[in-house]
Amino acid sequence: MEQNTYPEHDVADLSLAPLGRRRVDWARNHMPIMRSIIERFEKEKPFTGLTIGICLHVEAKTGVWLEALTKGGAKVVITGSPGSTQDETAAALVEDYGVSVYSRRDESFDDHINYCRKVLSHQPDIIADNGADLHELIFTQPEFAHFKTSLLGATEETTTGANRLREDFNADQFSTLIINDTQAKRIIENRFGVGSSVVDGIMRATNVMLHGKKVVVIGYGYCGSGTAQRLRGMGAHVTVVESNPLTLLEAHMEGFYTATLEEALPDADMVVTITGRDNVLRKEHFELMRDNTIIANAGHFQREINLPDLAEMSQGQDKIRPHVTAYQLEDKQLFVLSDANLVNLSAGDGNPIEIMDLGLALQSLSLERIALNRDSLQNIPQPVPYDIEMKVAELAVKHWINH
Repeated sequence: MEQNTYPEHDVADLSLAPLGRRRVDWARNHMPIMRSIIERFEKEKPFTGLTIGICLHVEAKTGVWLEALTKGGAKVVITGSPGSTQDETAAALVEDYGVSVYSRRDESFDDHINYCRKVLSHQPDIIADNGADLHELIFTQPEFAHFKTSLLGATEETTTGANRLREDFNADQFSTLIINDTQAKRIIENRFGVGSSVVDGIMRATNVMLHGKKVVVIGYGYCGSGTAQRLRGMGAHVTVVESNPLTLLEAHMEGFYTATLEEALPDADMVVTITGRDNVLRKEHFELMRDNTIIANAGHFQREINLPDLAEMSQGQDKIRPHVTAYQLEDKQLFVLSDANLVNLSAGDGNPIEIMDLGLALQSLSLERIALNRDSLQNIPQPVPYDIEMKVAELAVKHWINH
């Protein structure tokens, strides 16, 4: 694509595109499900004439997904999340696929919300959201209220976003397909993918040994259970903190130690939040922690860990490693990984490529259903249609098991 034909964008450095191109090529080589979808979309053009606005991590695997959408006829505009953007991939998406990308690795949360506004300024026909940030603007900002009636529909990637749509907003004006409501996403991606990538991110950030460490995992949903299991597989002694009694019982039956937050924190070497809720760790919890505790967030939002509380308590901060910040308190120091951003994406590369092959196939076929047959969907947040989930599972079996 010639320089003067680049779409509107805000990325760190377009000269990084060759490196991003190699990243996307590597990911595509390991995504047979998405390759088959790209081939079909390129022939059938299900998104011709449509603009798709996206809020999802801007990294190589996402790049393969956007290739499918653009070759399927869509105009695409995307923003990512603070701390997880691969600047080189962002540059390649602008140059190779004509995507309007508003995303930088060093963006703040305020930058992120402004970029979400930029995405909506392109007047998308469909949105694909991650944590309901685009939805929130539509439901709370008058300038975006027209999307309630103009959108063909939407997808939402996360449990966090699904909770917000069902609890915080009157989200019954258009259909939103919740990717995380599928068993395929919950089991394959959240349990196995997130578990692996969180351990990978922690190891890359710290280079510390996990064997023998006392690790507290806060939250035992699908992501939390997978993380707890992978940490235990690395030899960590894992204690689960969970507010849902049935889920806590599940952790107990799986053989994990269980405790309240107040009971677990004083003895922890490492604490991992993975709840999708705000202010899980606050001042009173930092006070309970012992010297040299490592704190990581694997839930959706940085604000699971109340960094303003920790900063107010501290006498100073020191960047120890690229993804490790020491907070000096009066009687101890606490280490926060990746400024409390998603540790698996900010300190690592996110979920394994093959895992996201399945997850992004769910996204692709869900968006296709919205584009071609939205009348079959209710105007509420709802699970992905069962036939789509089964089709993606069949493709995974074909390419992962029977190849």
